[in-house]
Amino acid sequence: MPGQERRAGPVLAAGWLVVCGLAVACSHGCALPGGVVAWSGVFAGGSDVVLLVPLGLVAALARTPRDGSASLGAALVVSGGSVVSSIGAGWVLLALCRTPQAGRRHAPDMMALLLLAAGSRLPGQVDYLLPGLCWLATRGLLGLSLSLRVAPRGLRPFHMADIAAMIAAMSLWARLPAGTAVADMRWGGVLIVAGCLFYMTASWRALRAPDARRVLTGLAGGTGAIIIMLAGLMLLARADDLPGMAGCAGRTYMLVAGLLLAGVLAARALDVMEREAGALSLLRLGGLGVLMPRLSALFALALLAESGLPPLLGFSIIWMLLRLLASMPHAGGLAGEVPLLLALAVLGVGWAVRMLALVRIVAVMLCGRPRTPRGAGAADPPVRDQWAVLVAGLPIVLVSIWPGWWLALMQGAGSGAAGGWAGLAVVALTSPDGGAALHPARLCLFVALVGGVVAVVRWLACRTPTRQVAGWQQGAPVVPPWMVFGDPLTQVGPGNPARMLLDMAVAAPARRRFVRDYARSLWQGRRLVLAGAGRVAGAWRGRRLAGPVVLVVACVLALMFIAWQGQG
Repeated sequence: MPGQERRAGPVLAAGWLVVCGLAVACSHGCALPGGVVAWSGVFAGGSDVVLLVPLGLVAALARTPRDGSASLGAALVVSGGSVVSSIGAGWVLLALCRTPQAGRRHAPDMMALLLLAAGSRLPGQVDYLLPGLCWLATRGLLGLSLSLRVAPRGLRPFHMADIAAMIAAMSLWARLPAGTAVADMRWGGVLIVAGCLFYMTASWRALRAPDARRVLTGLAGGTGAIIIMLAGLMLLARADDLPGMAGCAGRTYMLVAGLLLAGVLAARALDVMEREAGALSLLRLGGLGVLMPRLSALFALALLAESGLPPLLGFSIIWMLLRLLASMPHAGGLAGEVPLLLALAVLGVGWAVRMLALVRIVAVMLCGRPRTPRGAGAADPPVRDQWAVLVAGLPIVLVSIWPGWWLALMQGAGSGAAGGWAGLAVVALTSPDGGAALHPARLCLFVALVGGVVAVVRWLACRTPTRQVAGWQQGAPVVPPWMVFGDPLTQVGPGNPARMLLDMAVAAPARRRFVRDYARSLWQGRRLVLAGAGRVAGAWRGRRLAGPVVLVVACVLALMFIAWQGQG
């Protein structure tokens, strides 16, 4: 019944908030009244259970059954053992599948989850395979892809379920067991290189996305690439026995978990904007900065946090990541510095493209002009409809100003020297070597002071006229009433900010030719792989085997290989 659905929403939200409180209490050493059932392989008790805190906030603000289902599957991943976590991750992948084609694309991820669950039950025997299996298993959860396509089939829209999927992937990476030093070192380097490439590709997809939700999908893909890079840095720190670097990577990992709250704010703001202004296509959207000022300010706050501009949380994560890359062990001389310089260069290019994507969506969506009558008639909803967005924006503001408090809250007794509730006094971020510190609260205070001065100067210099003055049209026809921002020929178009800067570096025909050749090479490689697999599957009596049969045979062969390795 509709009334029952309205009553069940607050009850579910309250339940998830209770789960957040229990996770915080358990992370600080508080024992639950009835104890915890510790069944081997069913429930997990570790530091990664504290990821239930951001997950609870995501699930409490979810509004669709698909988002709630993905949050429940992510809760199984965070709180379950090796087998239960793989089942929960498969549940989340099924929740993300909106079409049968998407379900078929996630078939390799499902097989990797099965192998990851089997390998996790054999500690010390197949640890050298687990990072690769986890990479394949979390590819769909993190939205990682080397494809440059931004069509609807290649880039799904952003919803709350994607945030729950990223939390599930973070939990899978956090509980990866330790392997041999050589294997961890090799996998660490591979993950860092792959993370840099994924970051640049995701930034490009965010720049070329056709609507606001797919722009956020590209930004979220960059966050997923940062998770992969941090996982590689943790493997390197563990292999080289560098506790300072490992601790700094773990703190940055928890900061990324806090950054996901900015995605919650953006998703909730887009839900309201879509209801008020219609479709979120950048060819039709515009002028919301004047028409919906309060909601646009909250959405801009989420974009700034995701982009990495100071003083919000994204900048703190970039600062920590650069410090971690500078602290990587490397050989002396030019040969040892070249990999670090290349990684920094790729990250810099990806960050610049990410900034262009931010400029594009802000210039079109907030500072452009309305292109439809419905968009021109949009306005801020009533205050009661904005409470959910305001509640979603409060955590990211607090975490951006005092990230040290968030780390103390998330890490609890394992937060280092200042463990437990005493860690709440530590509000700064320190580098792995302890030689540099970042105080985001001072940076936020400085930015607020500069913004106040700019607002006062603008108010003094731009006084409103005492009477209405008609604009000079120079003989042009009168602007239609829904185009309240003036002549459409003088306004910012949906692609002009990005294309203008891109044309300065590479000509448009060369850029289109490169993208077309890149997409064609990926398509031909995928076609060759499928053709080879079809030939192998149809070698028996000239018939093709069914896909599920091939999947089961591959899983059985992989388990036989794992068992054979264990016997050796």
